Amino acid sequence: MGTPPTRRSEPAVPQLPPTSLRTAPLHKSVQDEIRHFIVREGLRAGDPLKPEAELARLFGVGRNSVREAVKALESTGVLETRRGSGVFVRDFSFEPLLDHLPYGLMRGPRALADLVGLRKTLETALIGDAIGTLSKGHREELRQLVRAMREAVSRGEGLIDLDRAFHQLLYVDLGNAMLLQLFDLFWQAYHRAAPASPHREPTLIVDDHAAIADAVLAGDVEVARAMIVRHYAGIEARIRRDLENGDLTEE
Repeated sequence: MGTPPTRRSEPAVPQLPPTSLRTAPLHKSVQDEIRHFIVREGLRAGDPLKPEAELARLFGVGRNSVREAVKALESTGVLETRRGSGVFVRDFSFEPLLDHLPYGLMRGPRALADLVGLRKTLETALIGDAIGTLSKGHREELRQLVRAMREAVSRGEGLIDLDRAFHQLLYVDLGNAMLLQLFDLFWQAYHRAAPASPHREPTLIVDDHAAIADAVLAGDVEVARAMIVRHYAGIEARIRRDLENGDLTEE
């Protein structure tokens, strides 16, 4: 019998490691460990975190990894370092997002228009509840804000701070601090990202706010919604105008 032909060995196919072995960067894993530790220990805003060396021993990692993780959690608002005192758990806040939002919004007018649309949707959806809860004192403050807007226009002054206060005041008595933070985050992000082109005629802006205030004070939810939509239509028209003028460009 002849010798059977020798089988050629197939080249080895590289194998990927099991999913469990494909780990995230160490400092990201340590971030997760710190978050879990905060929840597990029931730490609240203002409570101190364990010292860096103790966390390193607890998680079985080097102190550098803990240090990097803490810095990352500071940037996202989970922790804060107090000079000479240590690292503490922070109260929840949308503020850390503010540094990133304007950059994303400047990518093109669509993102800016989407932000305005989101603000309009939230405000119109909640204005009915806001009207029902607005206190007598805040109703008077709303009247005063509109008067202050008219006086500012007559003196040739800007309306930015008064506009910010107006939109916060409408919803303050809902008692939802997170909602107020979110509204203010959107407001600040828009004003940081929007180009410095002129707004609509200032008297028209004041008229918009006065119409919203009148409807709110009269308890007319449908008119209040319509006036909010009209107000944001002016902002949306500004974005379109800036696009046509080249102040904003598509991605």
